[in-house]
Amino acid sequence: MKSVRKCASRCRLPQLRVVLCLATYGVALGVGALGFGGPVAAQASNEDDEAAVIRGISYVGITVSDLDAATDYYSQSAALEEVSRDRLSGLDFLEDVAGDADVVLDTRLLESTNAQLRFMQVLDGDGTTKTAPGWDAVPVNGPGMAHVCYRSDSANETYQKFLERGATPLGNRDMVELSTRFPVLYAYNLDADGIMYEVEHVDRERMPANKPEPGFHHLRHISLASPDIDQSVEFYSKLLDVPSPRRAGGEEGLSGEPFDQVSGFPGTRLQMAWFQVGNLELEVVEYLSHPPEPAKVRPLEALGYNMIVFDVVSLDGAREKLTGAGGSVVSEKQAMDGGEIFFGRDPDGNLLGFLVPAEDSVFATSRFDLSGRR
Repeated sequence: MKSVRKCASRCRLPQLRVVLCLATYGVALGVGALGFGGPVAAQASNEDDEAAVIRGISYVGITVSDLDAATDYYSQSAALEEVSRDRLSGLDFLEDVAGDADVVLDTRLLESTNAQLRFMQVLDGDGTTKTAPGWDAVPVNGPGMAHVCYRSDSANETYQKFLERGATPLGNRDMVELSTRFPVLYAYNLDADGIMYEVEHVDRERMPANKPEPGFHHLRHISLASPDIDQSVEFYSKLLDVPSPRRAGGEEGLSGEPFDQVSGFPGTRLQMAWFQVGNLELEVVEYLSHPPEPAKVRPLEALGYNMIVFDVVSLDGAREKLTGAGGSVVSEKQAMDGGEIFFGRDPDGNLLGFLVPAEDSVFATSRFDLSGRR
């Protein structure tokens, strides 16, 4: 990994820096590095898998303005399948997080082949949609939960399906290839609520033999855009028992025209890190070239990604991990979704749930195997 950072810093031509670093160190960077490879990658860990407190990511929550519209948009474009519909009310965490004991969450759980998204519409006690004036969805550079990535074979035409349903490209309208050695096309889009997501298309026939790629749709990662990547990496390294996550960018950051074309930011320079959390990857990004506003706690009713809920084996163990890593508890243990859960926040204020699900629950990550299939 030190070699990757040295390569990025000593090569002064932006386009050449991107190609040389990625072509030379694609294997070292592993699966998470800019989408190379399949849905799961090896990473250094001090803990035996069987002793790990966190088993995976049960779901990523998303606040939307219209559940029907969001369900149709993502299921038709990215082949997500609806698993369940639930209404959450009268829970301590709603008062603790939303500041309103009467708030109600109408939710729909949609699954891909390896992970799930829980779309939520926040309602007042009288059933009207609750809004957060002055709060837009998190922009590409953060701070906060910036995007989810949908990845599939280019033959599935996922990106084209999103465009047909009204997606707004954030950068180039045409997808961008960052390296000819790894035939992956990238694009950032906005949905009707202004919520950003990434689409990755893989040309499986051009992939190197040592980087086999599944043809099915899957969720690649949830991406956190942080004003301080080192602080975030330190926190998640401790929380997830991953002392040496994959990193790229070095002091100067990854840069070059392809990155500008994807992000929509001229002169993009960014650092990146990745953690494989069982069934789904957690990505952390810092835009050195476009620093975000200081991190602050977002209202639950603000449109966009609102929580990451981990599947854990022990609430006590998860609490110890969270506080020991520098996070905070914001809502104590309570019954929810047939299991038990508590909520906390990372140093950037992102909301994290820690759920012990029932064994046969749709929220258990044991439903997915590590190949990324149900």
